[in-house]
Amino acid sequence: MIRPAPGPIMAEFARPCADRPIRLCVIADPHIAANTTGTWKMAHRSEPLFARALATATRLDPSVTLLAGDLTGDGRPDSFHVVDSLLSEFDADWVAVPGNHDVPKAFDGHDPPSPAFETRYGALPTSIEAGSVTVLATNTASAPDHSLRTTWGGKLGEQGRRWLRDRLTTVETPVIVFHHNVGSLPDAPGDKYQHFQLEDAEEVTEILSAHDVPLVINGHHHVPAINAHGATMEVIAPAVCSYPQAMLSVDIDQDGTIIRLIPLATQDEVAAARRAAVTGNPLATGVAQLVDRRIDTLPLWQRSATDRQD
Repeated sequence: MIRPAPGPIMAEFARPCADRPIRLCVIADPHIAANTTGTWKMAHRSEPLFARALATATRLDPSVTLLAGDLTGDGRPDSFHVVDSLLSEFDADWVAVPGNHDVPKAFDGHDPPSPAFETRYGALPTSIEAGSVTVLATNTASAPDHSLRTTWGGKLGEQGRRWLRDRLTTVETPVIVFHHNVGSLPDAPGDKYQHFQLEDAEEVTEILSAHDVPLVINGHHHVPAINAHGATMEVIAPAVCSYPQAMLSVDIDQDGTIIRLIPLATQDEVAAARRAAVTGNPLATGVAQLVDRRIDTLPLWQRSATDRQD
């Protein structure tokens, strides 16, 4: 039996299940930005918060820790050096997928450019066995045809979709990790949040349905949230860097799956991050409001009422 993680329940699902308890940790959007201060993403706090997240994962002793993208906030070499230094001391199994800020963009002008994400952290797509669960991790932040070099958006792409279809035919209990979201936030106002969704979301959703995938995990929104795509549950992790400054634990056993929201900051630090968001640009203010709404209504999904969405 795995001891419950220290945080409120974010969601309970009937699936996936495992004969023996399995724990995953999810760390999303630390946005390490070396030698940078300010913004609603709390750049000056990004390094210690990421260090806390890794230390918390060490204490929680998961089978695998999922680093769900935007390890850096600017993709610069000095920011990656900070990430590398922290990960070098992280003595646990982990897999990382890139976020939109981790890959080269036509408009970033880095000199020199950072080495390719996969050169630093491992080739993608890849699969990792965690007991009876298989984690499938792939890149939604860059594309072989360079079609994502001018946008923060993402897509799995034809090659990624082909790999996912082929791999799912051999996997009994898959958990998929992307950076970008399959679905946009259901209650977000206007259309400014729509670009967070995968450009090929419809094709990806068809794959998830055809293979009865129980769980997809990602980040990018900076808002803890749940989306349902038929029988597939999509868990959007909170950001480490910005309000609410948290990570997730995912505990899977024979009764189903429990997702917990794990705080990483003190009350004063969280309050400061929220102030920075609500007084920031319109996007930051909107994100803070969406986070508030979800924190106030935890859990967002309950196993006993699987037709209830946040």
